[in-house]
Order: sequence, then C-alpha cells, then structure tokens
Amino acid sequence: MADPPGGQMAREFGLSSLFVLTGERNAVMVYVSDSISEILGYDPDDLVGKTSYLIFHPDEIPLLREIHYYALQHEKVGCIMYMRLLHQRGFYVDCAVTYSTVYDLTVGIVTRAINGPNIIRLAATAREVVEARGGVDGVTMRRWSTPAGSRSPTASPLMRPYADDKPWEADWLRAPPSPRTFFLLDRFTDTARIMFVSNTLLVSATQGTSFYAIVRPQDRPRVRQWIDAAKLWAPIVYDEERTGGHGYLVFDVMKIPDFPPPNYAEPQGTEESVWSEGQEFVRVEGIFTASSDGVAAIIAPVADE
Repeated sequence: MADPPGGQMAREFGLSSLFVLTGERNAVMVYVSDSISEILGYDPDDLVGKTSYLIFHPDEIPLLREIHYYALQHEKVGCIMYMRLLHQRGFYVDCAVTYSTVYDLTVGIVTRAINGPNIIRLAATAREVVEARGGVDGVTMRRWSTPAGSRSPTASPLMRPYADDKPWEADWLRAPPSPRTFFLLDRFTDTARIMFVSNTLLVSATQGTSFYAIVRPQDRPRVRQWIDAAKLWAPIVYDEERTGGHGYLVFDVMKIPDFPPPNYAEPQGTEESVWSEGQEFVRVEGIFTASSDGVAAIIAPVADE
C-alpha cells in the first residue's frame, strides 16, 4: 500500500461528495454536494442541470451508459464503480463511485481512489463492484456481485449480463420502478436532520425534521447506532482503518411520523404512544453510506421476516 498523500492532495483524497442523477438517458445531475469542489474542482452550480456524461472519460461513455441502464432496470443498490472523471482543470482522475437506484433517480457518492478496489472497504461491503479500465486495447470491464447471505463480492469476475439488443442506445425503456426513498441526513447533528428527501412513496417525511421521527420507537436505538457508525465510514481511501462502506439494517418505519413536540429536536413518542388511527408500520431495509457532506440513507420495503 502506498504511503498516504500529504497536503492538499491528502485533503482531495480524503473528501467525498454526494450526487443525485435523473434516471433519464442523459443522467442529468440534480444535486451535487459541496465537497465536489475539492475533489474535482467544480462548484456544484457548474454541474447541476447538466448531463453527468460531460465529466466522464469519452472512451468509457458507451460502457457507462450501458451500466447506468442496467442498474436502473435491475434496481441495483449498494454498488461501487471505479472510473475516470474529468477535473475542472482538464485532466482525468481515478475515482471510486458508489451508486444505488432509488425509484426514478440514481444516488451516489464520489471520492478519489488510490491503489484500486482491493484496499477500500466500500468494495468489501458493496453488493456489486464494477471496474472500468482504459488501455491500448480500449475500455474493459470487470464485475463482481455479492452472493445471497454474504457481505462481500465474489472473487471471480462475471461476464457482462446485458442482452444483444441495446435499448440504452435507442428507446431507454424501463419497467415500473419499486418504491424506494432516499434521505440526505445532516452528519453534524445528533438528530439526523433530514436535509433532502426524494419522495413520499413510503412515509410522509419532512425536510428539516429528525429522521428518527419516521422510525418505530423500538428500532430507534439500533438505527441511531448505525447512523453514528456510518459517520465514521466516510470514504477515506488511503486509511484502511477509516475507509468507507455500506451499512445494511432492517427496521420499521411509520406511515404517520412521530414529529417532535415544540422545543424538542427529536421525537419523544414511545411504542405505545405512536399507535394511532391509520398508523401503519412498513418493514424496510436501510442502506447507510456516508459522504463528507452528509449521510445517505435509502429505505426499501422488505418482506416480513
């Protein structure tokens, strides 16, 4: 393993930025967090509203468009890709990019990569790993997936599973997406304040309130433990003790949130008090990933255990 970089380069390697893309063919950037400025040199306003392909390496675009379509069609979550991104100053840098499909969006985190995927905990906890490599023979791809019941990708690369027809080059057709919701949580507050919520398909969450308001009281201690742990996982790819990862947890959310009373930052309800007419509990899997600018939380319904 190489020695950790120093100075400004160390800061660039240590930061991670969250992004949200549309599920459209051109993958338009609808949100980019502030740390992108020190990773790739752009201000968020430089990128929002533009296609993400503007900062991809031209040789990799056909492959990345294919991967984007496949991820949307198969609703991939907790994946990571190694690819080249264009710095604002005109050169390409190796990056590790996590990505998950959330209904009609792709949510991810970008950080600079060093020494490839084998030293980063993001890869060890991902459900799929994709490595795009450019060379004299063009761009090649290797994929790993995670077997059922395992938390680590298989060691053997998989063949590209895509069909001979290429809808990503023509119609870009998708099956109706499953209900999933993405939350951006403030990593600098104990209340896990919601800074952004992608939809209200599963719960009526409100921006600016505590994420714990939608979590069933009996599950709040476990969810808090995972969110607090995720804050320590921010992708710092040259430090094996603090490298980033994905955390997975099954818990219940509530259709009717337990909003904090006046003068309280967090909900005060108990297992008994949250029962009300019309209340419904939804069993979900939460996937937690940290960036420098917040904690990404994705919830998706799961079958009752």
